[in-house]
Amino acid sequence: MKQKMVYAGISIMIGASMLAVGCGEKKEDKQVEPTVVAQPVKLSVVESIHSQAKALKTIDPMQPFDDMMPFKDMIGNANYVGLGEASHGSSEIFTMKFRLVKFLVTEMGFTNFGIEEDWGNGLKLNEYIHTGKGNPREFLKLLYPADEIVAMVEWMKDYNADPAHEKKIQFIGLDLKTFEPAVFHKVIDYVKLHHPEILSEVEESYKELPAAAVGLPEYMKLTPEKKKKFNANAAKVVKLLENKTEQMNNENATSELVWVKGTAKVIENFTAMMIPSDYAQIVTLHDQYLADHAEWAQQAFGGKTMVWGHNIHVAKGVIDKEMYPKVAGQFLNERFGDQYVAIGTTTTKGKFTAFSEGKLATDTIQQDVNSSNYKFGEVPYEMFMLDVRNLKDQAKEWAQKEQPFFDGIAQIIPDRPQYFNASLSEQFDILFHIRETSPSQFSEKK
Repeated sequence: MKQKMVYAGISIMIGASMLAVGCGEKKEDKQVEPTVVAQPVKLSVVESIHSQAKALKTIDPMQPFDDMMPFKDMIGNANYVGLGEASHGSSEIFTMKFRLVKFLVTEMGFTNFGIEEDWGNGLKLNEYIHTGKGNPREFLKLLYPADEIVAMVEWMKDYNADPAHEKKIQFIGLDLKTFEPAVFHKVIDYVKLHHPEILSEVEESYKELPAAAVGLPEYMKLTPEKKKKFNANAAKVVKLLENKTEQMNNENATSELVWVKGTAKVIENFTAMMIPSDYAQIVTLHDQYLADHAEWAQQAFGGKTMVWGHNIHVAKGVIDKEMYPKVAGQFLNERFGDQYVAIGTTTTKGKFTAFSEGKLATDTIQQDVNSSNYKFGEVPYEMFMLDVRNLKDQAKEWAQKEQPFFDGIAQIIPDRPQYFNASLSEQFDILFHIRETSPSQFSEKK
């Protein structure tokens, strides 16, 4: 419920008493000065948010970071940062997140970049930011080949190319919805070159799996027995690679083996995720593995890890209870506590890119005057960041309440609600708000 603005002015209490002093018949009156007692002014929710928000000057990643410095204290010593998005198709939010990524890399030493993109595409994008090979727009899928994200990937490539940056950015596709044959060849080709003694077993284990794993709909048609067989075969490859090591003086081979072992494990995770027949179990395993793959990056490369995805996935709890019983941010929060910082992004009005009948289209953000998004829109700042953990007074009480929260999904579904009840303080540590946003942009492929 939208709260009214409540003001309490200064109430003046005047107390005077006439004191009799002296003796005999002579009395002297003494007037006591009025005592002024100031009662605290009760701010409205909007005023309370405004007083604690940190205004942002720009979303442009190429501009100085002077307005971003409070963000450094908000992140502190955390090793994992979830970078949420209100939709998968908001231009200004993507651009702001690019700015956050650049800040986290250059100012705070974050070098592992995990994104809600399939593992195989992540392999290609990681190769691109290290070698420049290929076209990133072709490697990003669904709503992610947007100009704003391609620009970020190009910046990552330029950052890695600078010899002054000894620790390079690693690009990790956290998701596991589909696997192209190239994912399996990542493992097979490495084994063929470096460990031919196990090649026949690896090839036999992966013999039928690539054709079945090209997409979820196809894989779900398999019999339970076939799914369990594929899972056992995938687990066998992980076991075969477990004790394989390379000479430490062969840095390239050692690095490649890290990725090969990671790829084999992701293939096993996919086969395990698809064994249950219950939707809730499948999507819970899906988000558990998103968190697992982020943790793998930390173990494999050290440093600090960014987790880029929808608000729904990076939140510390469940927002859409029907679709996602447990989410990646919840797993990360349970495992790492304060070492995981969940950042959500919000907007009040505008449009965003989404699919409609398989084609790119735009959807309009519906207005809900009772939502947290609408309340943020009443704050005088066009854009700001807010440390939800340290809110005080009216803003703190308000953020603790469940209230409608905007959730823009990738598919336009008529009559589907755009808002779900959520307590901001339960779901996020930090929020970035941009009052009005527009659809993400897609240039023609070159």
